Amino acid sequence: MNPCFPGARLCALATMFFYLAACAPEPPVRTGSPLPQPVTLATTLGASQVITVAARPPQATPTPTPPAELLPGGPACGASSVVYTVDAVLDWSARTVRVMQQVAFTNDTGQVLDPVVLAIPGVINLGDFTLTRVAVGDGPPLRDYILRDSQIIILLPAPLEPGSAAQVSLEFSLALQPIRQGYRHGHTGYLGYSARQINLGLWFPQIPAYREGNGWIVREQWPIGESFVLRSADYAVTLRVENGPDGLRVAGPGTFSRPDAQSWCFELCGGRDVSLSVSDQFHLLTTSTANGIPVEVFTVGDSAGGSLETARYALHTAANAIDLFETRFGPYPFPRMVVVEGDFPDGMEFSGLVFVSESWFRTWGGTANDWLTLITAHEVSHQWWYAAVGNDQSRDPYLDEALATYSELIFYEHYYPDLVDWWWAFRVNSYTPSGYVDVPVTTFEGPRPYINAVYLQGARMLHEMRLALGDAVFFAWLQRYASLMHGAIAEPGDFWRALEPGQYAATHAIRQRYLAEADVLKDPDSIP
Repeated sequence: MNPCFPGARLCALATMFFYLAACAPEPPVRTGSPLPQPVTLATTLGASQVITVAARPPQATPTPTPPAELLPGGPACGASSVVYTVDAVLDWSARTVRVMQQVAFTNDTGQVLDPVVLAIPGVINLGDFTLTRVAVGDGPPLRDYILRDSQIIILLPAPLEPGSAAQVSLEFSLALQPIRQGYRHGHTGYLGYSARQINLGLWFPQIPAYREGNGWIVREQWPIGESFVLRSADYAVTLRVENGPDGLRVAGPGTFSRPDAQSWCFELCGGRDVSLSVSDQFHLLTTSTANGIPVEVFTVGDSAGGSLETARYALHTAANAIDLFETRFGPYPFPRMVVVEGDFPDGMEFSGLVFVSESWFRTWGGTANDWLTLITAHEVSHQWWYAAVGNDQSRDPYLDEALATYSELIFYEHYYPDLVDWWWAFRVNSYTPSGYVDVPVTTFEGPRPYINAVYLQGARMLHEMRLALGDAVFFAWLQRYASLMHGAIAEPGDFWRALEPGQYAATHAIRQRYLAEADVLKDPDSIP
C-alpha cells in the first residue's frame, strides 16, 4: 500500500473550475508593466532554508479577452481512465531506482483490446531498465508478456471490452546515467544525474494513446525534439531516498506530503506525467499568482549572492506568465507551478513542473531581454500547450511548440512592450527561419532547422493569423481550442476546427504559405 495515500489509489479532488470571461472586446495587446522590482531579503539563503516572497511587485492586470464557449476545466481525480500508483526507492549513492507500479486502466478506446501495451519512455535505454515482475490484477506473475522496442506488451487473460477495467502491476529497476554534454544528447538530462541533482523525468512506463485504425501510438525516440504522445491520467507517486546526504529536497508537481524524513508523496490529477528532481543543494523561493496559485523556484546556485536575485527574477517571471496566460488561454490546470534549474541545456516541460537550464540562470544579465525570460515564459506556457492540451509531439510538434513560442511574444507584449521588436529580431528573424510548420520531428537531422521551421515559422504563422483575424477573434480561438481539447490529445484538425468556418476560409492564403498540408479541414463547410 502506498504510505502517502492509504485506502485509495487517489483522493478525489473537486471538479476544477469553470472559466468565465468578460464580453467586451479589447484593444490590441500592447500595454505593459514595469520590470518587477526585487524584494529585499535580509537573510542569507542556506541549503535548508525556504524563503517565501509573500508579495510580488504590482503588475498590470491583463484585460480579459472576449470569451469563447468554454467547457469545464479538467477531470477531477478519480474521473480519469488511467490511474498510476508508483512506489519508488531512489538509492542516491548507487544512482538507481527500484519501482513498484500499479496501472488501473478503463478501456475508453471503443475497441476490444488484447493485448494492452505500456510504453517505456524513449529516453530510457533498455539496457538500463530491468523488468522483474508483471502481473494482472491480483494474479500471479505473468509469463506471457513481451518486452520489445520500448514496449511492454501484456497478454490479458481475456480481451478487455470497451468500458471494462484492468489493473496491471510492474516491478522494475532503473540505472540512471550521467547527464551528457552538448545539446544533441544533453537535452535529455531531465532523466539522469549531475554532481548536483538527480532528475526523474519520464521515468516509468505509461499507457500510450490509442487511435482507432492505428492502434497504440508509440513513437521511436528521435535525437531532437520530443517523441511522446502522453495521455491525461491521475497519479499518486511516492519517492523514498536511501543513502542520501542531509538536506535533500525533492521538487515535484501537484499536492505533496512528507510521511517521514526520507519520503516525498505527490498526487497529480489530470496530468501527463509526474517528473521529479532531487538535490541536497536546492534553494527554494515561493510566491503566489494573483489567483492564489503557489509558484516555486528550485535553484542549485553555488552561492546565495547573485543567484538569489536571479532566482527571484525567475520566480516573478513564472508567476507573471501564469497570470497573463490564464486570461489569454484559460485557467491554469494544476494546484502548483514548480520551476527547477536543470543541469542540462535549454529547458523542458512537464505537468506542473518545468526545467530551465542552469546556463540561463548563470548568464542572466539583470534584464528582461535574455534567455532566462524567454525560456521561463515558454516552458510555463506548455502547461496549456502540452500538459492541458496534449498532442503527438513526434508527428505534430507545432501544436505545442509553435504555440509556446508565440506565447513568449504575448508575454513580452504585455509586460515589456518596449522589447517586442527585440524579441522578433533576437528570437526569430536573426535565424532567417524557413520551412513548413506542420512537419514531423523525424523530418529533421539537426535542432536548428527543426526550431526554425516548427518554432519560429510557427510563431510567424500565428502572428499573421492574429493580424488577419484581429485580437478578439484570435484569442477567442485559442481559448476555445484550449477548452474543447483540455485533457485530450489534439490533432491539427482540432486546432483549425476551433475557428468559425468563415474565419478558417479567410486564412487560406496564410495556411498555404506555412503549411505543407494547407487544406487541414478537407470540408470546411462541415465545421460545427
